[in-house]
Amino acid sequence: MTNAALLKQAMQYLDLTGVALAERVTALREDEKRTAPETISRWLNGTNPVDPFLMGWITELVRSKVIKNIEPMVELPKDGLIIAVVNPKGGTGVTSLCMNLAATAKSLHMKTKYLHAEYEEARHGAEIVPMLLEPLRIECPDLSPEKILGYRPSRGEIVFVDVSNRLAKDSFIWPSAPDTNAPPKPDPKGFLGRFRPDLYLIPVNLESYIEASPVKLLIDANVLHAPKWIVHRPRSMSMNFASVAAEAGLDIDSETFYPYFIPQAVSTSAPIPRDMLSEWQNEDQHNHHYQLLEHALNKLGGKIVESYSLQLEIGRMGLSGLLELVERTSIPRR
Repeated sequence: MTNAALLKQAMQYLDLTGVALAERVTALREDEKRTAPETISRWLNGTNPVDPFLMGWITELVRSKVIKNIEPMVELPKDGLIIAVVNPKGGTGVTSLCMNLAATAKSLHMKTKYLHAEYEEARHGAEIVPMLLEPLRIECPDLSPEKILGYRPSRGEIVFVDVSNRLAKDSFIWPSAPDTNAPPKPDPKGFLGRFRPDLYLIPVNLESYIEASPVKLLIDANVLHAPKWIVHRPRSMSMNFASVAAEAGLDIDSETFYPYFIPQAVSTSAPIPRDMLSEWQNEDQHNHHYQLLEHALNKLGGKIVESYSLQLEIGRMGLSGLLELVERTSIPRR
């Protein structure tokens, strides 16, 4: 890119007109001569070469603004990601985990979407999550399961899919005799049999055999066509969850387990912010879900670049690199 093009792009980022730039350059000159707006115009249209000292000064102005407005930056492994949360048993925290992760992603200035994979009659009765997420500017379109199956995230978008336990259970062909011990078989026509997210998260309280055993069934059925993590969500700090998991046939040392746990919040109110200007109502829950999202991105080949690391990188960039960073991230332009 030519210096003229870089100067024009930098002026747009700095919100500088030709007249304003001419006035600022004049104020900086030691010879007390005036730089006319026509001189700026000739630099911009390539008639005259841009003063190299001006380019250095503009570079530092852009660097200063970028550093001032810097936020953690998320690097995705591809254009967009879909993370699904599922458990065939109800009451395990599928919706809570999905909602909290969506709010966490939005706090990182990501383009975030929440989708509820549920039958239509039940979907219309579940409006509480959109009521909580839409004030955070998280999109919550009402899509049918069939449309969710065909949804493709846009560039830089992360999508969280809340899979209802009814839809999950209907993804199996269950034995006809209720007293048989034969395990259910995956239904290739069911939702899970056709869904291809980038990652499945399976929340469960491993202190409860009643919750752990359906997860074992879900894993063994091979109905989840994506990498998967079982996320332990304990109600208390009991240390016997490993023995309960083992009794259900689950090995907590396997790669299928997320290596940390997320304790369930004592309060029944949502821990997420009430709007874009509010803080999280439960900072501990924010930290746990931030950690989960960060590890999930790392597992998929992405990462969160923290402010300090990014600031060091910015300090070494030239004007071209700085402007490219502004274009591909959410660093504010104003």
